[in-house]
Amino acid sequence: MSAARVLVVEDHAIIKQALALALQRQGMTVELAPDLAVDAVVEAATAMQPDIVLLDFYLGDCDSLPMIAPLVALGAQVIVLTGTTDPRVLGQCLEQGASGIVPKSESLDRLAEAIGDAVNGSSVMRPAEREALLEAAERGRAEEEERQAPFARLSAKERQVLAHLMDGESAEEIARLEFVSLATVRSQIRSILQKLEVNSQLAAVTLAQRLGWRA
Repeated sequence: MSAARVLVVEDHAIIKQALALALQRQGMTVELAPDLAVDAVVEAATAMQPDIVLLDFYLGDCDSLPMIAPLVALGAQVIVLTGTTDPRVLGQCLEQGASGIVPKSESLDRLAEAIGDAVNGSSVMRPAEREALLEAAERGRAEEEERQAPFARLSAKERQVLAHLMDGESAEEIARLEFVSLATVRSQIRSILQKLEVNSQLAAVTLAQRLGWRA
């Protein structure tokens, strides 16, 4: 454990400096990722070849989920540090190959213990907890597919028309932009409403926005 090489990927300067100091006092070699873009973090890990990457889940306005698999592919064990309690999100981290999740509310001693477990080949999380998070991720994915199912019934042209409606364009404007007749656009709009089981263009747009749909 004292020889563990740790790369810290964290966007809050005070937190990452505190983490580095605490882990160095445990005898670990610690580096801080200077740039938090995916490619830059992977490059830093390639250069350092860390045993462990401590990865903050939220980095500014983005999440770090896309970083996990590339870091694991380099041979690092990824421990995700996070304040989120959404089991679906945490399960997705495990699906991508993270060794474990450590809440930011945990003590530095618990974090050091998790690093030690990972380095020694022990489980960072209890098996039952890990399985519950993986099941939550799978359940969340199934629920999202069910929510998006009505949109899957739309044709390619209908998806384009719905996207135009979401941008606030009228049927006349859509006809001009798509080089089709107004009658064609109106027919496509009627089909969209029928397939989404709504009664107005506003309801269709509201539904698409609420479910985060984009063409």
